[in-house]
Amino acid sequence: MKNDGDRQPQELDLVAERLVALREALGMKSAHFADVIGVDRSSYSKIESGKKPLLPPVALKIWKLFGVDMNFIYLGQIRGLPESLSSTVTQKLTKRS
Repeated sequence: MKNDGDRQPQELDLVAERLVALREALGMKSAHFADVIGVDRSSYSKIESGKKPLLPPVALKIWKLFGVDMNFIYLGQIRGLPESLSSTVTQKLTKRS
């Protein structure tokens, strides 16, 4: 089993894209989102740029706060999004592709 330090760069980039799309769909700036989920702003910036992995405890906090399933964050499964965010996040991800 891989630990978070073993994640491939592409996986980090995909998680980063999903987080950016989610944050934007929520109408939040990066710094505010980092504060809300309890992550240092500098560290969160590295997560959003694909330079640092999003650790499972933080993903769990995002799930609890915003109802966003970790299957969306890590695997990109749209059904892991609340209905209220699904179309907006999907549009944002499509524009990035």
